[in-house]
Amino acid sequence: MAVKKPKRSTAKRRRIPVTASLSPGTALPTPTTNHTGSSSADSLSVLMALTPSGAETTSSTSSLLTIKSSKAVARKKSSMATAQLIRRYHTLNKELSQCLARIDASQAGTGASGNGNGGGYQRSQGGPRYTAQQKANDLARIAAIRQEMDDLGGLDMYQKASTLGQSKQRGGDSSKWLIPVIESCHPQLDKKAGKPLRLLDIGALSPHNYQKYTSWIKATPIDLNPQDPLITKMDFLEMPVPTSKDQLFDVVCLSLVVNFVGDPIQRGEILRHSARFLVPGTGLLYLVLPLPCIDNSRYMDHELLVEMMAALGYTTLVSHHLAKKLAYYAFRLDVAPADKDGKKGGKKAAVNQLLFPKKMRHDKPNRN
Repeated sequence: MAVKKPKRSTAKRRRIPVTASLSPGTALPTPTTNHTGSSSADSLSVLMALTPSGAETTSSTSSLLTIKSSKAVARKKSSMATAQLIRRYHTLNKELSQCLARIDASQAGTGASGNGNGGGYQRSQGGPRYTAQQKANDLARIAAIRQEMDDLGGLDMYQKASTLGQSKQRGGDSSKWLIPVIESCHPQLDKKAGKPLRLLDIGALSPHNYQKYTSWIKATPIDLNPQDPLITKMDFLEMPVPTSKDQLFDVVCLSLVVNFVGDPIQRGEILRHSARFLVPGTGLLYLVLPLPCIDNSRYMDHELLVEMMAALGYTTLVSHHLAKKLAYYAFRLDVAPADKDGKKGGKKAAVNQLLFPKKMRHDKPNRN
């Protein structure tokens, strides 16, 4: 008598989620640790790979994910705190410069309003006078600003935050954009046996930014408050102007330096002073600014910056790049600058002429 075999069910077999398991004798790769003591990403990847799709994660995997998530949150908070400290210090420094400019203008008996040096008070031509009460208010505000700066850790803490901001974990230093630009401007440069290019790094946070290129770049890093003994302590505006061509530089770097100065007059003087250190015709000025200085300002934009730089002798914009947070510029010095006495080509130059008065260019909400 034939026995009928039971029909196989056509319904899909229900799979029961299981956690990862290993057969006896199978060794799980030992998690490696980095210098901070945390498990490496490879170990986490192994555990994730052993967990079937849709399965519940094991406690080990969950723990690693929690640790990784916690560290990511901590890094984000640390990054935010660093950025907040830098922004606040910049704001305080700008306000401090404005208060000092008003006091200096009152003592000199000259007007400060309308010429772009921080909104001072006029003392002539029928404008508002800088009263004793206003001076007292400025002096009190100066004391409060300096106290808050000290509470933040002063210039030293600001620079430590800036150094952390240029670490590899935060995107690296801005010099990496400059190297291809220099190479494009010097295609015949012999990087092995030729004379190295002289580079002046103003406001340097690290003396090692150009260490990989020492065979063809000789860098001179300077700063007001060096964070490394290899950086020379120097105020750029007080740095002696080269007296011979051999002392001139091929590249001058102003990476996030000009925007740090609160007084607009000093900002302009830094740019003017930079031209005195470059080889005319080939010298490059590397200028880095926070992007909002270019694309979110009421008084400045890309076109005006290029026009201002041309007036200082930087008539060629070699390259520029507007990144997510920063604006990168490389200008070539085509015209020899005037010396400190305003002489250029044997003729007296009008160095006191105000070429670019402060003027509204973009009157829109939420602009700087």
